[in-house]
Amino acid sequence: MRVRVEHDYYGVPLWLMKEYLMQLGGREVDENVIEGEGWRAELRKAERRHIGSLSVGGATTIFFGEQETLDVLFERLHWKTLRGGG
Repeated sequence: MRVRVEHDYYGVPLWLMKEYLMQLGGREVDENVIEGEGWRAELRKAERRHIGSLSVGGATTIFFGEQETLDVLFERLHWKTLRGGG
């Protein structure tokens, strides 16, 4: 069954998220659409988060695919999006 999963990746700019997804086997279909084997990701800038005087941007990514396929993708993507030091 195909599912839709939305994630916000703060501290990861849009251009870097595209690069990560292409490193994981995706190809650019449109300016903000990346497709891989059994999955599709639509990207946009995340709304900025404000914590006191700190403002953090990032990427919002909407994934489509079979849950099992996305679980594997998320595990691999997790290691790329770990941001040491915040």
